[in-house]
Amino acid sequence: MNDSALPDTMRYVRNHLMHFYRPWIDTADVAHRSGEERETVFLSRALAAQAVSMLTGCGPEEAAASVVDGPGDSGIDAIAFSKGGSDIWFVQAKWSHKGQARLREQDVAVLVTGLQRLADQRYEGFNSGIRASLSRINDALTSPRCQVHLVAALAGDARLTPEVERQLTAVGQGFGFADHIPVTVHTLGLADFHSAARTRVGLAPVSLSATLSDGWHRIDAPYEAYSTSVSADELASWYNTHADRLFDPALRSHSTGRPDPVALSRLIARPEEFWYLTQGITVVCEQIRQQFLARRAPGQPLLMRLDNARVVTGDTVIATVAQAVDQRPSTGSLALIPMRVICISGAPEEFTSRLTQAGEVEGAVEPRDVFALDPLQQALRDEFADELAKEYVYRRGAVAPAPDAGCTMQEAAVALACAHPDVSLVARASADPSYLWRPAPEGAYTRLFGGRPSARQIWQCVLLLRQVRTALAHAAAGGLRRGRDLAEHGDLLVAHLVLRQIDPDFLEELAESPVELEDWVTQRTWEIAELVASATENLFGPHLFLASVFTDERKSHVLADSVTHTLTPPPDALPREVSRRRRPPNSVLMLVEHGRIPEGTRVMYRPSPTEERAIGEWLSEDPRRYLATWTNHPRRPLIWEIDHKAYSPSALVTHIWSEAAWDEAPSVVQGPSRWVIPGEGTLADLAREVAPPNEGAGI
Repeated sequence: MNDSALPDTMRYVRNHLMHFYRPWIDTADVAHRSGEERETVFLSRALAAQAVSMLTGCGPEEAAASVVDGPGDSGIDAIAFSKGGSDIWFVQAKWSHKGQARLREQDVAVLVTGLQRLADQRYEGFNSGIRASLSRINDALTSPRCQVHLVAALAGDARLTPEVERQLTAVGQGFGFADHIPVTVHTLGLADFHSAARTRVGLAPVSLSATLSDGWHRIDAPYEAYSTSVSADELASWYNTHADRLFDPALRSHSTGRPDPVALSRLIARPEEFWYLTQGITVVCEQIRQQFLARRAPGQPLLMRLDNARVVTGDTVIATVAQAVDQRPSTGSLALIPMRVICISGAPEEFTSRLTQAGEVEGAVEPRDVFALDPLQQALRDEFADELAKEYVYRRGAVAPAPDAGCTMQEAAVALACAHPDVSLVARASADPSYLWRPAPEGAYTRLFGGRPSARQIWQCVLLLRQVRTALAHAAAGGLRRGRDLAEHGDLLVAHLVLRQIDPDFLEELAESPVELEDWVTQRTWEIAELVASATENLFGPHLFLASVFTDERKSHVLADSVTHTLTPPPDALPREVSRRRRPPNSVLMLVEHGRIPEGTRVMYRPSPTEERAIGEWLSEDPRRYLATWTNHPRRPLIWEIDHKAYSPSALVTHIWSEAAWDEAPSVVQGPSRWVIPGEGTLADLAREVAPPNEGAGI
């Protein structure tokens, strides 16, 4: 098009798009069209890329790579993701040489249809650009911090008609995003693109000021460098001022941008100790300028100005510190963070990359590394070896055992989360697996292992989870409705619903799963998977990203309750063939067979210190809550004083926890160790007394 015929604003935007995006925008698919048509296509795609750049802060090359416009785009011109993958942008762009582009109702309808097809996993017809993004789309929608952004990029007035705006804002409700995944509508008009073009000079260099008031050490060769500390206040101000521009591009490319929840809790609780517990950050710069604040001498207070600075290691530390200062401002003056500053003006070009890679290799201490020091984990390793002849690997980096030979602490934690009565645990774990490694109240570690599960209980939960996953994989291959979503994202919820139907004491009674149990689990898994797929559509609509349901605690509760009430026949007992193959004998069976406890003996609940702190007050409100009567029933020998119903020892403990509304209750418990006959000992103690030599009870 004749450049002189364009209005000044349009000419400026057009020239900007041509200059910055010509090397990166692909128009090979329209090579057969006229020159004017090719230019219009290029400018429309460049406009979509520019919108991505304006909203995410990425450069032209990365923004251009997000463009998916072309045949098979279903109204989606660009798809972009935040650096941590939690935010996702769907862009629809419209170019007009006259500056009169607008979004019509039919344009939005095409976009909504495209999103529906993504939600329904009907990928046929999508172009290669969209298909290449499918994995990242699903990953984004399962992130606990996910936000969906719908963007109208218009070379014209940014205002939308009321009907178009209504269609866009209704997308969240229609695709199951409401409440859990916020949906934001953005409109960028010609004025926005003109303003961005006028101010665009690339990413401006970052200059930082660091006040060194607590001592420092200087190294002169081979590169000028300082080892020092910086206050949390100053570090947070860097992040709040510069955001992602603070980080080296190599670090931005793989950074999650998320605070470390464990470090955040530790920093807020004991800011004075944070310096000892963090690896700190590394900053590189082109020039260091010094200004002594008192006497000119090594270690004396110093104001350091860093030109063209960027952080090459410690992005998680900075995000954690910034959030801590935001949540509790007093942290800023109390916490110090170790810092290295290196002037790289004379260093080889690859030196910065080596610094970043070294930071990646060293990594940070993860929460599971801390819990690997828990004596309980070491005890479980020994118990797995002694009682099951299995390996239990609890240290990160150690080689995982073969499936038949044992399991890792990670797999055990996931399986225990599935066994927990509260479906919130699997929803949180599906959204963020690190939730399982955090301490209370931010994480689930105590709820999983606080009841001191036995090796047999853990191993049985692991086997059941594996069987559910195998059954789901077969169901998905066999054409189960929404089968791939269920197998990839709904496996924990389905496993939770299967384990919910198994008596907790049964988990102590098997060293291995007999074939009959595997068949039972497979059939139950298929039945539940069908019900989950059907209930999800009935409850939340037919066109939604199913993965978003499994990471939403509220929806998971509603879905689990609906499926549980729909199950036909009602939750049934396991096959008799299974129950006859128990190995080794459990405490109750041992006591009943030997007649160790007379019928009608009074038994008392003895809570652990953790249980006493959590529900002791509730128990004391009615002392009968501590009491039960023994009967010689081989499975449910305890009659609770409150409701006069029969329970197994473990089932009654978990029932008491539920009645007391203990939200942080553990997944499983060794019930016989909690029930005491006054003057004689626990049920577990008495079972050991009557057990034949070399044959322990499953306590």
